[in-house]
Amino acid sequence: SKTDELIASLERRRLAMACHDPATEMPEQADVMLLDGGMGHQLRALGVEISGPVGTMRRFLGVAMANLEQPQLVVDAHLAYIDAGADVVTTNSYACVPRCLQHSPDVGSGPIDLDTIIRRAGELAKEACAQRPGRKVKVAGCLPPLAESYRADRVGAFDENLAQYRRIAAAIKPTSDLLLCETMSTVDEACAACTAALETGLPVWVAWTLDENKPVLRSGESIEAAVAAVMKIPGAAGAVKALLFNCTSPEVVREAMPALRAATPNDVLVGGYANGFVTASSGQGEYRDLSPEEYLDSFVRPWISSGASVVGGCCGIFPKHIQAIHHGLKCETNGAMEECMGA
Repeated sequence: SKTDELIASLERRRLAMACHDPATEMPEQADVMLLDGGMGHQLRALGVEISGPVGTMRRFLGVAMANLEQPQLVVDAHLAYIDAGADVVTTNSYACVPRCLQHSPDVGSGPIDLDTIIRRAGELAKEACAQRPGRKVKVAGCLPPLAESYRADRVGAFDENLAQYRRIAAAIKPTSDLLLCETMSTVDEACAACTAALETGLPVWVAWTLDENKPVLRSGESIEAAVAAVMKIPGAAGAVKALLFNCTSPEVVREAMPALRAATPNDVLVGGYANGFVTASSGQGEYRDLSPEEYLDSFVRPWISSGASVVGGCCGIFPKHIQAIHHGLKCETNGAMEECMGA
C-alpha cells in the first residue's frame, strides 16, 4: 500500500541518517508522514456538543461519549481527514480517561465501562480506514493525559499513572497499528505512558506539549531531558519510532524543532502537530485566523527544514489544513501531480 511504502521509505531514511549528521540530512518532502487534525474540534463542527474551559475534563465529555452515542459522526470525522490526505488517524479516545467520565450524568445510573468506550473508539477508527481500502491508513491508539491538558501540576504519581496507562493501552491495542502518547506535560508523565505503550509490543510515538513562551515542556523541563528519559526506558531502543510536539502554538513548535532533532537519536523520527486556536494557560481560547496556506508555509515547511518528517495538526486544525499540507508537500513531487489533482 502507499502508506506501507511511505513507512518503508521513512525506515530507509532513518537507517541512512544513522550514519550522517541530522543537521545536513533533511527529509525529502515525499518522505513526510501526514497525521490527521484535531478530532474534538472536528466533531464539534459536525454537531457534537463541547462546553467548558479549554483543557478541562468537562469540555471533553461530549467527545468521549460520541463513541457510544454518535458513532457515525466519529467515523465521518476520521473520513474527513483520510479524504484530506492523512496517512495516520488517531483514535477518538483522548477524553476516555476516568476523570473525564466522572462528569457524565450517566454515572449515577451505572458506571460507564472505560474499556468499552476505548475499544469502541478504536473500532470506529478502523471502520473509517476500512471504508477507504485504497489508502491503507494507519491507526494511532491514543494514550492521553489523565488529568487536565497543559496542567503539569496535576500529573499524578508515576505508579498510579502507569497502572491507568496499562489499562488504556490494553484496551486500544487490538485496533491500533501504533500507540501515541500525546500532550505529555512532564518528563515523568511521558515515561509512564511510554512504559505502558512499550509493554504492548506495538511501535510507540511520544508527543510533548510545550510552554507557550519558551521551548520547554509545560513543566519547565528541557526538551533534552524529556528525550533522554524516554530513550532510557527499557525496550525503547528500536520501539520508540517518533518523538513529537503537539497541542502547542505552531510558533513554539517551530522554535523548538531544531532542539528536538538535535537531542533525538538519528534513527528516530521527529515532528509536530500544532494547535490552530490561541492556546492560553488561563483556560480560555479562540480560534486564530490561521489559513491552511499559512499553516503550511509559515510552520509546517520550517518544521520539515529543521528535520521533521511527521507533521499534522492538533486542536483547531481541520481537514482543510491537512489537505493543504497533502497537496503542498506530496503533490509537488514528480509523478504525483496527476494523482493529487484528482484527489
